[in-house]
Amino acid sequence: MDLSRRNFMQAALLGGIALSGGAALSAVGTHQRRSSMLTLPQAADLAGLAPSSAALKSQSLALGRLFPALLDPDAEGAPFIANTLSSGDSFAGLIRQGEPGNSVFLRQPGARAIIPWTPVFIRENSQLLQLPSSVTRQIDCSDLLVMNESSTRHPVFGNKARKYEFVLPNLKWSGAKRLGTIGAISSNHALQFALANRVADLTGDGQPLNCALDLVLFEVPGAVTDIARLAILRGLAEHVAIAKNDLELAGEASQEYAKSWLHPDTDLLVPPGGSNEVSVLGHMNAIAELAHFLDAAQAWNAPPDVIFVAMGSGSTVLGLLLGVHLMGWKTKVVGVADQDKSYLTRWLVNRQPSLPFVEGNVAKLARSTVDWLQKIRFPGNSPDVLRVMQDEIFLPDSTSWQPGYGLVEDTDLAWANELKEAGLSLDPVFTLKAWRSLLTMSQAGALKNKRVLFWNTYNSFDYMPSLLSSLG
Repeated sequence: MDLSRRNFMQAALLGGIALSGGAALSAVGTHQRRSSMLTLPQAADLAGLAPSSAALKSQSLALGRLFPALLDPDAEGAPFIANTLSSGDSFAGLIRQGEPGNSVFLRQPGARAIIPWTPVFIRENSQLLQLPSSVTRQIDCSDLLVMNESSTRHPVFGNKARKYEFVLPNLKWSGAKRLGTIGAISSNHALQFALANRVADLTGDGQPLNCALDLVLFEVPGAVTDIARLAILRGLAEHVAIAKNDLELAGEASQEYAKSWLHPDTDLLVPPGGSNEVSVLGHMNAIAELAHFLDAAQAWNAPPDVIFVAMGSGSTVLGLLLGVHLMGWKTKVVGVADQDKSYLTRWLVNRQPSLPFVEGNVAKLARSTVDWLQKIRFPGNSPDVLRVMQDEIFLPDSTSWQPGYGLVEDTDLAWANELKEAGLSLDPVFTLKAWRSLLTMSQAGALKNKRVLFWNTYNSFDYMPSLLSSLG
């Protein structure tokens, strides 16, 4: 089992909720094995939840318009991003460099890096949403648009799917057979990753990753457990552990405790939120897609001045920051944290106790990702990209998450209802807090005469009818 101290400590500490008063994370696991689970049908019975292979084969990587060498198998000086649905090349015999799910592949030592990419959702111009005047007149800005990463048709779509388009084929090429991942019972990542593992065609002929999957799920204090959602997760996974915040764990003790959560043959613990260096490419590509959508819609004659986006495990906001840098835009990206944690947890995970927890996640991932991009000679990044992002692009908001993780106030709920009527569904953990940040800055006059883009990372697909009907 590949469970380094860093990986497991990150998993254990990110998986729980920040406790008031600076208390450290605690967790207790209980096991739910296959014999006690409801069981979903095999992956073929879930195939209707994915777009057709023909539709997916029509998708292209937007970064390729910006840097054509990325898609040219004969080019030099940049990595080759191989579309696994259209490439006839076999990955057999390639040399893997890096951890499974976070690797590049080489034909021979020192050769050009190859990164597999599989489109798993259909891009739609309708993702660029214009809110009605009843909403926009309450925001003091020049104009407001929404990048709406939500689908009523497909469960694996948008924000998480962008990460999986790079992570899933990377795992397949790495030969992964058994995986673990972690999150709250309500986690978007836990559910969408479990589904994508079963339904996302990675080859063009109907072959998903379909690894045996272990889930470590945390109960959120103060929240009622969604029994139907939990039943679905149990049906999609091989093994589920439910963890509570009762016993403090840190350091070597947490590693030992992990052995009771995960199967001993687990190849890899997929990071919380599906965030790693490879997954950051998903939202670098998303900015290139946004540029295309804005041009096609003839919405603005210039890029957005400000983007608001929720941030948790880090790769979404980091991908947007790097994408803005690649495009040469002067856009500010406001990343709105979903929580904070104690000084102890900040130190254990990020080694930066004075920096708010989620900002620390992003800063740490930024350093490793920029180093990785430089090593594989990814085009477009300036030598001082870390400084540029920190000083000129990134505006972190680590206060709007209050009063607590997933906890909202009456004014938030009123906005959620109004926005839902306008066609925009937000969730209480991430996107509603990002909307609150937008409102706060608007009321302070900070958005006056600005083109504002709200990036909705919440997929509002109603999972329950489709999957519960499969449960019978």
